[in-house]
Amino acid sequence: MKTLFRLGVLLALAWVLALPGCKSKPRAMAMDSAFGVASARSAMPAATSPRMLVWNADLTVEVWNVSNAVAQAISLTQGSGGYVEQKSGSGEESARLRLRLPIATFTNALGALEALGTVQYRYLQAQDVTEEYVDTDARLKNLVVLRDRLRQLLEKATEVKDLLAIEGELSRIQGEIDSMENRMKLLKGQVDLAALDLTLQRKQILGPLGYLVKGVWWTIEKLFILRN
Repeated sequence: MKTLFRLGVLLALAWVLALPGCKSKPRAMAMDSAFGVASARSAMPAATSPRMLVWNADLTVEVWNVSNAVAQAISLTQGSGGYVEQKSGSGEESARLRLRLPIATFTNALGALEALGTVQYRYLQAQDVTEEYVDTDARLKNLVVLRDRLRQLLEKATEVKDLLAIEGELSRIQGEIDSMENRMKLLKGQVDLAALDLTLQRKQILGPLGYLVKGVWWTIEKLFILRN
């Protein structure tokens, strides 16, 4: 009976931890007071620590020779400590590279890639995942403590129904732990390595009629718009 009571308390705690509302710091700290579970406060970064940002960039550069530009881009990426995640292209017309670059060298690498030719498009975005990472870390620590207590309880259980109940709950909690660990690993990887989608396009070479049409269009445009 005592074993079942303790199991009931732990199962109730596991259910409470799984609730979306338990992601807030006050509730995590309240559970620390009631059940001795690791506090969310211990998972919070220091006030002076930087935010965890996931950087994504999209860059289109017009170049004279696509093959040479691809080789240079790969060399620049590897020299910056990064790697090529994906690569596709259509001969000498264009190529697209998915690059992963260490955040420490990201700015310099981006500038070097822009220097390969004429920049046609440039987009940067940063996503702050600090709160998600801290919250997941706190919940993970709570579940690890709960898992260890259930393991201790399993060693003391004598009745078959108790064993089955504890083993079932252990399996569920371990699944949540594995999922949280994978999520944290993914977030850390995204923070450490920025993602850059690089498109390289061959510059167009206009013929005599092309330059004529371009000149006429420029003249017509200036008749209506002197400055944007």
